[in-house]
Amino acid sequence: MPRHLKTNRKYKMRKRWVNIFQHLKEIDYILTNGCTNPVKGRLNTNEIVIAKVFNNEQGNLTLVNEYISYKLALALRLPVVKSGICLCNTSTIDSNNCISFDNYGPCFYSTYLEKSAPLKVGIIRLLSNIDTFYSLLLFDHIIYNKDRNIYNLLTTYTKADISFRLIDHSHVFKNETLWDANCFKIGMSEFDIYDTDILTSNHEMYSMFLQSMSFEKEKLYNVSKIFKETITSSMLNSIICEIPIEWNLRKTDSSALVEYLLYRLENITSICDMICKHWNIL
Repeated sequence: MPRHLKTNRKYKMRKRWVNIFQHLKEIDYILTNGCTNPVKGRLNTNEIVIAKVFNNEQGNLTLVNEYISYKLALALRLPVVKSGICLCNTSTIDSNNCISFDNYGPCFYSTYLEKSAPLKVGIIRLLSNIDTFYSLLLFDHIIYNKDRNIYNLLTTYTKADISFRLIDHSHVFKNETLWDANCFKIGMSEFDIYDTDILTSNHEMYSMFLQSMSFEKEKLYNVSKIFKETITSSMLNSIICEIPIEWNLRKTDSSALVEYLLYRLENITSICDMICKHWNIL
């Protein structure tokens, strides 16, 4: 494509982005504890955020994963940090040269929580939303999240309440940042609902809860019914339609993802059975 056509195309995309998304007004610095090299900055509303930028080192599927997981968590009433899509462009102030021209485009952001810290075992008993663990556990199994750790469950503190919030779902949907239609087809053909990989990978975090609460299998099964009633094909397709075209999610892959998530939901009772069997919960 001739250079002037590329430039015109980028200009048109930038113009369209401005009309849809909030603007990442300023970038302060890169966080060192994330493989996607997230940045801390401010939106045009002056809200402090953590943003995962367009064309980050792990690829744009991280942004797709984050957005879909966030919207699902909202629908399931999980305590997620307020998030969304923002635009990073030539108007973004980047005094410390944290990004390059290649990073201009739609980013995924989460609101920065000032009064928060990674979850610790000693505080779990004091959580007002400790029973949300049942939803968290099943949510991780629906989105095939093997990366649940103390840094993506944040404890928030106020005078009246101590509770946890979910963040960071960049590496989900079985093959994390490399998924496609084929990996989902293989997963379904191999009945991966019986995989214990999620329980094994997230053992440290899950065991912290199990040590701090009396696990009731009836609550797990009750939550599974709510999940199955809440997440529908039309909901999933609506979420997919909100994803920026610049993230390059192919139709064949997104359709396969919807089919895969519905397959896991359809078999959510079997997932509950597998969890209880793995933990010897009668």
